[in-house]
Amino acid sequence: MSNELTIMITGAGSTMGQSVMKALLMSCYRNTVRLIITNSEPLGASFFMSDRVKNRYLVPIAKSENYIPQIIEICRKERVQGIFSGTEHEIYALSRAANKIKEKTGAVVFLSRPEVIDIGTDKYKTYLYFKEHNIPFPETVLFDNYKKLIASKGYPVFMKPRIASSSRNIYKINSEKELFEKQFDHSDRIILQEYLDSELEYTVESFCDKNGTVAGTIPMIRELGYGMSITGEIVDNPEAAAVSELIAETLKPEGAINVQLRMVNGKAIPFEINTRFSSTECVRAHYGYNAVEAAIKNYLFDEPIDLSHWKTGMFMRYWHECYFDAGDIPE
Repeated sequence: MSNELTIMITGAGSTMGQSVMKALLMSCYRNTVRLIITNSEPLGASFFMSDRVKNRYLVPIAKSENYIPQIIEICRKERVQGIFSGTEHEIYALSRAANKIKEKTGAVVFLSRPEVIDIGTDKYKTYLYFKEHNIPFPETVLFDNYKKLIASKGYPVFMKPRIASSSRNIYKINSEKELFEKQFDHSDRIILQEYLDSELEYTVESFCDKNGTVAGTIPMIRELGYGMSITGEIVDNPEAAAVSELIAETLKPEGAINVQLRMVNGKAIPFEINTRFSSTECVRAHYGYNAVEAAIKNYLFDEPIDLSHWKTGMFMRYWHECYFDAGDIPE
């Protein structure tokens, strides 16, 4: 293990970025890591959460043509060794530029290859991929094909954005009239999904090492609020774990994959996947499953990892404060 470790975490203002940072500060690297934090706005909680933060940078939004060049410039200047994406918006840009970033700076981007990100981000592509590989998934259609879904499954159905959206614009639809009243975007950007009649929702994370082997899986029952898990319980559910591992073994992501599923009549039915780290990495780390530490060990230092020794437990989230001086805010 190197004595010096410089890690960049992007998206200082996001719950995902903050959670990744918290997990890193629970890891074996907590006392030696140099944290380089970026954000597109001057106020972001991760800027001010720890004295391990050595430099703070404002960067353009991820869709800007200047985003990757600035990330590369910062990596060169700070000698960054690894990069964690803290926001949904940045994963596409960083994944697509991962090889370029490594070639020019040596920094490893802890994200899956672009085609895996694409399958996880686009819910209709998720459905098509799962159907092709005989993985259970609710029947899903694009908005204009709603009659096909209603004919086979009936009402209610779920209406969702086709592209991941932090739980925004998700509706339970009970009639054709309501379907058109709730339409929030162009029809090709909306999916309709078979209603899963269960209130028991899980998020399950599996982690694949550099060889594509699942190093561990951890199921969590959760309650959503503000687009994230606000309360939950780490549980031992073999059925939920098996489905997540099947997906991970099929997709072979680089690192973490998070599977959202519901238990319907004792059967785990996934309805969404996120091919990235999540906003509950710190919770999992607390209970012995630190995927952030595992990514650094395996993808950066080529060390073997084992994420199978976690504990069960519960959690809830609450507001917390950061204190800083005006001079701490990056310009």
